[in-house]
Amino acid sequence: MTDTCFHCGETIPSDCHLTIQVAGNTKPVCCLGCQAVAQAILNEGLSQYYKFREQPADKAEAGLMQINADYQAYDEASVQAEFVRIEQNLKKADLSLEGMHCAACAWLIEKRLIHLTGLIKITVNLTQSRASISWDPTQLKLSEIFQAIEEIGYQASPFKLSEVESYYSKRNKEFMRQLVVAGFFTMQVMMLAFAMYSDVLEAQYNEFFRWISLLLATPVVLYSSQPIIRSSLISLKNKSLNMDVPVSIAIIGTYLASCYATFSQSGEVYFESAAMFVFLLLTSRYLEHQVKSKATSLSANMLKLLPLIANKKNESGEFEAVAASTLIPGDIILVKQGQTIPADGILLSNSVSVEESMLTGESLPISKNSGDVCLAGCIVVDHSIEIKVSSSGKSTTLAQIAYQQEQISENRSAFINAADKVAKQATLGVLILAGLTYCIWQFWLGENGLWYAVAVLVATCPCALSLALPTALSASSSALKTKGILIQNSRAIEQACQLNAIAFDKTGTLTSGQFSVSNVLFEPGFEANKILDWLAHMELRANHPLASAFEKPKSKLDISDFSVIAGIGISARIHNHKVVAGSNKLIQQPLAERFDGAQIYIYIDEQFAGAVWLTDTIRECAKDSLSQLELYKCILSGDTSPQLSSVAEHLNLDYQAGLTPQQKVSALTQLRKQYGSVAMVGDGVNDALVLAEADISIAMNEAATLSKQKSDVILLGSQLDKISLLINQSNRLNHVIKQNFGWAIGYNLIVLPLAVVGILTPWMAVIGMSASSLIVVINSMRLLKI
Repeated sequence: MTDTCFHCGETIPSDCHLTIQVAGNTKPVCCLGCQAVAQAILNEGLSQYYKFREQPADKAEAGLMQINADYQAYDEASVQAEFVRIEQNLKKADLSLEGMHCAACAWLIEKRLIHLTGLIKITVNLTQSRASISWDPTQLKLSEIFQAIEEIGYQASPFKLSEVESYYSKRNKEFMRQLVVAGFFTMQVMMLAFAMYSDVLEAQYNEFFRWISLLLATPVVLYSSQPIIRSSLISLKNKSLNMDVPVSIAIIGTYLASCYATFSQSGEVYFESAAMFVFLLLTSRYLEHQVKSKATSLSANMLKLLPLIANKKNESGEFEAVAASTLIPGDIILVKQGQTIPADGILLSNSVSVEESMLTGESLPISKNSGDVCLAGCIVVDHSIEIKVSSSGKSTTLAQIAYQQEQISENRSAFINAADKVAKQATLGVLILAGLTYCIWQFWLGENGLWYAVAVLVATCPCALSLALPTALSASSSALKTKGILIQNSRAIEQACQLNAIAFDKTGTLTSGQFSVSNVLFEPGFEANKILDWLAHMELRANHPLASAFEKPKSKLDISDFSVIAGIGISARIHNHKVVAGSNKLIQQPLAERFDGAQIYIYIDEQFAGAVWLTDTIRECAKDSLSQLELYKCILSGDTSPQLSSVAEHLNLDYQAGLTPQQKVSALTQLRKQYGSVAMVGDGVNDALVLAEADISIAMNEAATLSKQKSDVILLGSQLDKISLLINQSNRLNHVIKQNFGWAIGYNLIVLPLAVVGILTPWMAVIGMSASSLIVVINSMRLLKI
């Protein structure tokens, strides 16, 4: 029998003898939670999950088979109003899922839920860790859906699309419809054009093919080209010229001229040109839209930071579940151990330890006493507390940080500015030249000047110029994503090569956020290994964040009278010894000076036994990764512990300690004045403001959601060596974009006089324009290889 759990893969404790039956074979499990989840999966006939999963599941919590009271609150109409939609008597919602690792997880969730009576549809998105569900409320409750997900070992929470993400989702559907229409009809028109231009068509059918081409091209011009034409109209309305103006004129001009030729039965038709213009440009813009859309898929999910439900004290003095959005200042709420505080408020209980990592970026719990402010988004560590609400919803500190982040303006792309400037200057000249060409040929030379003018517009159509930037950016973004670098703002790839300085947060950025024991010091007569084993047992029982610092208990202990001392520590009786472990509040000043910097102090039978120092492990290869960056590097941290100086010394970095989010912004501004362009790498919500202020902001993958929201770059593998890869790719991108712009402008300068004098006919201009665009795209595709 193996010594690892069949469900989660963790080592099975020596005193655990739990098993399950799988296809007639006995398999060991490590706890009641894993046993319950595995049995639920097997009972539903979903054993294939264990065959095809790519890695073990997360360890399950005990008691999953019991009905979760918090889930029942999601059945309330006031709570569902925040994230549930009603369409044709069916309810629809998006859920965030935690614990998913591979396609087998997505399959398991879909197969489990589809068996629920009343569930109409479920679609699980593995990449975004989300599920879209649709159910009949007369047959199925939302709480039952949450419970079913939890029974198979995953955690679900409501997901509410932000306004920006809703816009991108809606726009994506519009893009897809327009692109499908353009692609389908363009292929048909191109086939007809080939038949007409290759002289394989009998003369009596030529006119018929013209009318068919007109019908097929019309949906492309009138429907698919709407984004391009709308953009040009807005530009003209604002008394400005952008690249869409000549594109729109070329499309409409070619289409109308071809219509005229069809009706008058004279001249040539170029419906395929108009359709192709639209399809090529729409494709490039869809790719650019996809980059932005993927960035917004990582937008802040405020519902995960600020819970939808709060336990509010009613007039009879009892606590009832209500929508957190309905809380007002003065309300009294109850927050249980392990829950997230739903609103800012004043602590009414005597004391509590809260984890503020989502706000401060530091993992160590913070002690709060009666009268202290407790902020929304923080997690209660040790016991239930009561809070008097001071602000909720958009008025909370967490929401204000998000709002301030939105107010920091983003730098506009230098290349986009350059392209717009060229377009504005060139477009007017091209339009004037096309008009002059028409007048000269029509009124001076006595020929039909329409086609010469169209040739000028087509030949100088800035398709290649329009494709030069987005295709190169899309190729670079795709290549970097394969290397674990997600680009959310194209400005980051363009400007990374211009960086002169880079600042790092410490915890979770340069360090892993996983604590380990760095030093222990015990008084004579106390055995260190034995006491550390005791401490490991106690920390695990407390479900304390610091428990990860200790090795798994090696022995079975007789523990009794375990309790949490609010705001101080934990205590228990072990082998008839009273053991107390906690913060420096346990000790007197002389001991505090002697054991300065320790995180845990231990008393045994009311006698001081010793202290333990913890350290946050520096990320693997951090030193080598930073050595690859040939620019100024420093640490901007909210930490004040001695560990900061130790990390800075090890990595040979300057540092500033104890900084608030606003002070980090000021420090970054000073770095910019001193060195020039500066980047910031961080992970906590406290880094959100400084990330938004940086010229380039980089977030780790484990970062708080608010930090990811407007970060320009996310390191998906949280590997610091990817920063140098980003800078190298930026150099390549700049080189390719300059080549693209050089070719696009040079080509137009060459073909323009040929079109004016009539050497370049419209059909030749179409081929030249297509070849020019193809060269730009092929050149950009070189960036796909890193």
